[in-house]
Amino acid sequence: MKLIVLFACVSLALAGSKLKKLKNEMADLEDKFATVMNDTSSSLEELQADVDGLLTAFKEYKEAQAQKDINNQWQALHMAAAAACRGSTPQGGKGPWSNSVIPKENGVKCIDQCKRNTDRTVCKAEVSLTGYPGKATSYTQKVGHFYNYECDGGWNEDINHNEVAAEEEAIQVIATAYYRFCCCAKP
Repeated sequence: MKLIVLFACVSLALAGSKLKKLKNEMADLEDKFATVMNDTSSSLEELQADVDGLLTAFKEYKEAQAQKDINNQWQALHMAAAAACRGSTPQGGKGPWSNSVIPKENGVKCIDQCKRNTDRTVCKAEVSLTGYPGKATSYTQKVGHFYNYECDGGWNEDINHNEVAAEEEAIQVIATAYYRFCCCAKP
């Protein structure tokens, strides 16, 4: 019987030692798990902040690109207006100076509008033009339209024909809006 009691005591001592060891291992694992969770939470928060930063940067890029697109469309129209002015003035300007193209104001004749300029005060022509987006797909496809007027004509009051009064994004609307310009030269 003593042997059984001794064996039971030894077993309890060993079991207590194993239990204590298991408790220590569990506590160690809990600490490691908490550390991993803290590191992971921080990493997830940092990742989310990075993703949010990228989304913000992409949105800003898209907005900036949209503004560049609008600016390029207006520039293309201005270059077309300059070409139309040149085509409407067979003799062009005289002397070594460039000529100017200015947006036509509703209700004002180009002859009077050019006079407001400080150095290019002579009206050579008034032009009105429009063009369509996209690449031509045939040799008979209309890609634009134009009118040319005398310097004292062109009284169309439609706001869609007045670049200064039009909304900035109006250039992107696919409609037949003829923007009007005055072709001015040095005297």
